[in-house]
Amino acid sequence: MRKKNFIMIAVFFLVVVSCAVITVNIYFPEKDVKEAYKALEKELMAPGKVDKDKPKEGESGGKPESSLRFEFVRSVYAQEAGLSEKIAEIIKRMPEVVNAYREMGARLSHMDRLRENGAVGEGNNGMLLIREERLLTGEDKRLIAMENENRRTVINGMARAIIRINRVPENEENLKQVMPQAIKQFADLRRDSAKKGWWIQDQYGNWSRK
Repeated sequence: MRKKNFIMIAVFFLVVVSCAVITVNIYFPEKDVKEAYKALEKELMAPGKVDKDKPKEGESGGKPESSLRFEFVRSVYAQEAGLSEKIAEIIKRMPEVVNAYREMGARLSHMDRLRENGAVGEGNNGMLLIREERLLTGEDKRLIAMENENRRTVINGMARAIIRINRVPENEENLKQVMPQAIKQFADLRRDSAKKGWWIQDQYGNWSRK
């Protein structure tokens, strides 16, 4: 009886351990992420630029990582040269992200006009935020909504790329860990690239003209 109880306890312990949620600290290379964002915008938002030979998502990049795999994520990629290029290449294999960049490039001149007249500004969440609704038409609002949807797709793609270079499971928990940093780097780039006179929002929610 005692032996049977011991076996049952041991089995229960193994089940609990196997079901435990393990938190992985994901390395986030801020400088390389910002450089990757810049490179992707320059390449993919250019009118008429098409990468016909790029593989679709899932065609390369290796097998899915096991949820029980452990690695020291800083050991390889933290010191690797050309990390920003590697990140950009991963993202260019995500068709929905490439399409989002294309659409953003197609409406860039329209969005610039809205930024120049002060109708919208660059928010601290990476989104294009309405400041003067009276200056906007229904079509403007529709395009702003589409712009922000594209931006969310781009940010999500960056978060997924960071998870992949860390070789950890692409699950909801890891996405939540990486997403705030992916948003911050995107928003910082938007403010950095804003032209003189455009409205930008700081981290505390305050607005100012650049």
